[in-house]
Amino acid sequence: MKKDRPKIIGLLAAWGAEDWIRPALRQSVKYCDDVFVCVAAHSEELKAFEDNTLSIVETFPGIKTISCKKAKNTHASSKAKILNRMLEESRHFKPGNWIWILDVDEFYPEPSYKKILSLISGEDYDNIYVGNRFFLIDMQHYIKASHQRLFKIKPIHRLPFFRFRPTQQWPFLKKPYKLPLEEGMFHYSLLTNPHMRRVQWENEYKKTRQTQKTKWLDLIYRNYDLGNEDYWIQKNYELTGIKSPWFNNDFLPDHNGRLFSYTGKHPSFIEEAGLPEIGDFRKRYDFR
Repeated sequence: MKKDRPKIIGLLAAWGAEDWIRPALRQSVKYCDDVFVCVAAHSEELKAFEDNTLSIVETFPGIKTISCKKAKNTHASSKAKILNRMLEESRHFKPGNWIWILDVDEFYPEPSYKKILSLISGEDYDNIYVGNRFFLIDMQHYIKASHQRLFKIKPIHRLPFFRFRPTQQWPFLKKPYKLPLEEGMFHYSLLTNPHMRRVQWENEYKKTRQTQKTKWLDLIYRNYDLGNEDYWIQKNYELTGIKSPWFNNDFLPDHNGRLFSYTGKHPSFIEEAGLPEIGDFRKRYDFR
């Protein structure tokens, strides 16, 4: 099937992700023709969270590792530099092919992959927004989100100044497709290390400390009780001014402001790694 469609370049940047890196690599190799991985702290402060991620990557077949030692400033600026460095090394960085950002905490079930293949094989679209279940606390409770994750390479993108910009902006795309949540991905961002998330947010943008996010993480997310959601939704309203378990209106809860509930299977890469058995991920990282 791969030879009958445009080639896909899979880009994966990771740090402090030893719980997630193996299933993420397995997914990348299965879904993409060219896979690049960079294990690097995007800022000096994130170095404290170094773990076994790099050693796992170095033993995994079918990928190309990229050294990004100079890409350290802020999270936003560093990630764009890392992605562009990966593209420079890819033999498939040619007009008509596609780029797929496969973050270490984002996973696609097989039907989603097949749908994406059908979309990139046509001529109608040049980028894809992927609807997703954005999980908080455990693998049962989520809010709704959508993220731009696939980008078609056009002739103009061969010029170095028309590549990724902070954080993941790919220019000159005019024909998006919005993949609905039911056909989209499973997003586990808030199930990764919340201590590292806090430091990342503090250093995400130059001279901008995102106190709204860090306050939410410390006051709401750390203490959120799934057995008493209405209380914590009210506390979040007092903090942020919105009726939601989240700190802004980018992600959507149900009509009552509560988390949605999911009881089905997760993508096979996640199921096989045993991650759904963990339960409350805050406890795993001693964040309660």
